[in-house]
Amino acid sequence: MKATHAHLLGEFTGHLDELIYYRNKKNGKLYVRRRFKFKNHPAHPVFTKIIQNIYALAPSEEYKQNLQTYVALFNTNLPEGKKPLHTWTNAYTILMFALQKAFPETVNLSTLTRDQIYSQNLPCNSVKQAIEAGLLAPVKNYELLTGEL
Repeated sequence: MKATHAHLLGEFTGHLDELIYYRNKKNGKLYVRRRFKFKNHPAHPVFTKIIQNIYALAPSEEYKQNLQTYVALFNTNLPEGKKPLHTWTNAYTILMFALQKAFPETVNLSTLTRDQIYSQNLPCNSVKQAIEAGLLAPVKNYELLTGEL
């Protein structure tokens, strides 16, 4: 839901009541959404552990920059039926879950380590390798995205 502000501070963002206010940096609009409430579901602890583990791998700044470049290139020529990516974390999460799907017998995201990535030469080590392995959709000039995890 788009929101307008009347008598609020100029750049109001944050939590108020059960709503979250935030401004989209690309279009400058203020948005409002309800605060998400988790339902009791058995998959939540597993998903939480996976997300914590893949971000504990601590991707390098160059890798993050390559993912940001990938997001920009992906969004300029959006493939048919795909939704745009907003941040590098979207691309990183998609990449890691695609890795698990491509290598189900060897990759478990809840226990994945950097040593395992290097020893098994997994294609998530760079964005270029991920695209060549089919983990991410190809984009123009992806050959330049060689920053390592």
